Amino acid sequence: MCGRYSWKKLGKKRFAKLTQNDPKPEHTSFNRAPGQVQPTLSARNGAFEWKAMLWGRPQGRNKGRYGAFPINARSETVGEKPTFRESFENRRCLVPADGFYEWQIVETEKYPHFIHLPDQPTFAMAGIWSRNPGTKENEDAFAILTQSAHPVLLHLHHRMPVILDESSWEEWLDPLSPVSGLREI
Repeated sequence: MCGRYSWKKLGKKRFAKLTQNDPKPEHTSFNRAPGQVQPTLSARNGAFEWKAMLWGRPQGRNKGRYGAFPINARSETVGEKPTFRESFENRRCLVPADGFYEWQIVETEKYPHFIHLPDQPTFAMAGIWSRNPGTKENEDAFAILTQSAHPVLLHLHHRMPVILDESSWEEWLDPLSPVSGLREI
């Protein structure tokens, strides 16, 4: 599960091949948390654009047909679950990061571990997003896809975010990409 992540080294140059726009907000953060608005990259209006979105949408917030949207979605079942199916098929995003946190529980204490890629200062996690035109801010929400944890991380948690290889970013974002091929990314 991914419940906190970091994007402190904005590394916008990494994403410049997709869009020239700068992400908003432009502030760095060591502690990006659910329920906060975060920068994401998605396909909109025929181009890839930065869009600030809410990470998850809690139950009861913005009641109506645009109800809760979880912070995470299992990559293995994202295309089957009614909550996520339409987003997976039509609305995917990149969530830029330079690391994520997992907590190790030892007896009654929780110890945070910062997981990062030593050879990549910035990377992108696979995300999906949900429209929420019911609010005056038109606040869309995103969820991060998770997968089984790498064996090195299993002592911390059995799940981890799906980290996309840079060569697959455009295919992931393109709403015309066949869903069957996305499962292999």
